[in-house]
Amino acid sequence: MELIALDFDVLTLAAISLGGIGKTLSVVLGLGMVIFFHELGHFAVAKWCDVHVERFSIGIGPIIWSRQKGETEYALSALPFGGYVKMLGQDDMDPNQMTSDEIAENERSYSAKKVWQRMAIISAGVIMNVITGFMFFAIAYRFGVVELVPMVGNVHAGSPAWEAGIRDGDMIRSINGDSIQNFTDINQAVVLSSGSVSIDGDHADGSPFSTVIMPKLGKTVRMIGVAPTLTTHLSTQIADPESITIHGLAAENASRPFLPGDRVVAVNGESVRYLHEMAYLTSKYASDEVTYTVQRPVTSGDDAAPSGDFETIEILVPPKPMKSLGIWMAIGPVTSIVKGSIADEAGLRLDDLITKVDDLTVSKDIDPLRLPNYFAKHVGIPVAVTVTRQTEDKGDVETILTMIPSDASGWSERPMTITAPLPISAVGAGIHVQPRIAHIVQGSEAAMDSKLKVDQKISSIELQHADPQNIVKDILGDEVAAKKIDLANLDVDEQAPGEPNWAYVFSIVQQVPNRHVRVHVASAADDGGGFATVLKESRPEQDWFMPLRGIDGFDRETRVREAESWGEAASLGLRHTKNSGINIYMTLRSLVQGNLSVKALSGPLGIVSIGYMVADHGTTKLLMFLGFLSINLAVLNFLPIPILDGGHMVFLIWEAVARRKPSPQIINLAHGVGLVFIISLFVFVMYLDIFVNRLGFGG
Repeated sequence: MELIALDFDVLTLAAISLGGIGKTLSVVLGLGMVIFFHELGHFAVAKWCDVHVERFSIGIGPIIWSRQKGETEYALSALPFGGYVKMLGQDDMDPNQMTSDEIAENERSYSAKKVWQRMAIISAGVIMNVITGFMFFAIAYRFGVVELVPMVGNVHAGSPAWEAGIRDGDMIRSINGDSIQNFTDINQAVVLSSGSVSIDGDHADGSPFSTVIMPKLGKTVRMIGVAPTLTTHLSTQIADPESITIHGLAAENASRPFLPGDRVVAVNGESVRYLHEMAYLTSKYASDEVTYTVQRPVTSGDDAAPSGDFETIEILVPPKPMKSLGIWMAIGPVTSIVKGSIADEAGLRLDDLITKVDDLTVSKDIDPLRLPNYFAKHVGIPVAVTVTRQTEDKGDVETILTMIPSDASGWSERPMTITAPLPISAVGAGIHVQPRIAHIVQGSEAAMDSKLKVDQKISSIELQHADPQNIVKDILGDEVAAKKIDLANLDVDEQAPGEPNWAYVFSIVQQVPNRHVRVHVASAADDGGGFATVLKESRPEQDWFMPLRGIDGFDRETRVREAESWGEAASLGLRHTKNSGINIYMTLRSLVQGNLSVKALSGPLGIVSIGYMVADHGTTKLLMFLGFLSINLAVLNFLPIPILDGGHMVFLIWEAVARRKPSPQIINLAHGVGLVFIISLFVFVMYLDIFVNRLGFGG
């Protein structure tokens, strides 16, 4: 049974270097238990079948401690890559033992036992892992498992969910007929699906909905574009209160600071509970000073511990104008339409080009980035939208559509990726904005730069600190002097049809304040090369304001599922065990079908990193994680791969059907191939951890 835990217990080495002795020990001991119980299953059934067990080892390689008790040596080995039970007549490193006639003459050897007995011994480790996983889950549910509520907190513009009409505040009840208990269930159901998914739930206003969505394959997994709900409670775990207000944004100039533990209960007198409700009101009052009504814990004593009481305070945050670079980009086609939206019912189609709104020519009389605000300002008022539509028989045809916008604010939604559309929320459409200059604003710094011309294409921009030594951590999480956004060489895995959207670049410029913008212009066929120019002054717009105020660190909306009895805990644990096994199988299927990228896999460092993080969130989180690892080990170890338990089972089935053992040559070849595969897989997932997922032993 050597190497059966190759992918899991190597984590012990990594854990030691991550700091936090208590958490490290809990992760190491937990993972060790998973390995121990697996080997204990093999050991116990082997003893029951009267097999001579020569050694029971936790770890592999050179023995660093051992004790002989009876006929069995109990050992700890130097390399914590797994464990093994060494039986007479069964040794993965010497497959000839299984076909040796001399060893088989010993009635206590593994190879002398009947096929059904050897099957029982081989499967015992897997069965024990299933039992162990079930126990971990049941104990966790008895003490209470914190789960994310299956409420949608954010829908990415242009995503399948956005086009299907799912919105912030919607509660998802089932996917493909399977009940959804928490937000993790949503992600798993989508990731492990094939084809379209049927989603049922309730809108924020209580009305039911049912829709069918075709997920898209993102960088690693299938997705529909939804994120969990955040509350308006600022986490008490925030170590640095100054990090709550994002440097350079409006909240930095608030009348008084926000603090960890604060809960925003109203915005301009309107009650809020969730962050998406607060964001809606912040967007609605983008041009006004906003009053946040906050409940703040009252502290007592020298240790500043909360007393349990709250005080109600008001924090005023001024508006902050959008920043203009002095260049307007060319309008691109419509790339996304919400089903049943105002735009959809008005007859807008994908690939339509919006050329005019009322009497304003887009990219000449109005910046296309202002279209979300233009429609928002005309709530309830008909807007004439002129579009150019390509037809097969008549070529480009100009069509005028009439839309009456809703009360959704401009830029209340924004593109979350470089290829996502700019959402015009008031009508339910998403547009592309090309990185090609269509207009240069008179009097701007860009107009004073003789090198910038209309029709030039922007290949990339860099957001640089005026003082390269002044390196601060901004909203993007950068701790470098410059943030570069490449518009020419996108990662193939994240590139959507069409060019990158300039609206995303503009959004990032707004969120990263106090930067010089270095604009790189692509070379044209007639000028012999491209160039770069620096725009140092991004002048504020007079009638266009940021919907963001720059407050960060809100808690997720969670609930505790605590079993009221051990019977209920066992029922929940059994359900979670079944679902975990199915999900692991579906994960393997998705990998084979190409619905899941191999980049989503985690190796030893990834697993210990997750274990270390969940240990931060309490014992029940760690128990759930160890339960998942137990089921994971059970399923993967029973795959028909030589030297794993599943490979041994294949040979036993062969022997039972053919009534003879496979030849030593076949076993040796199979074990050699299996060992190469396992080592290759180990090297591959280590590569993913270190070079793709950027995990390691240092900072």
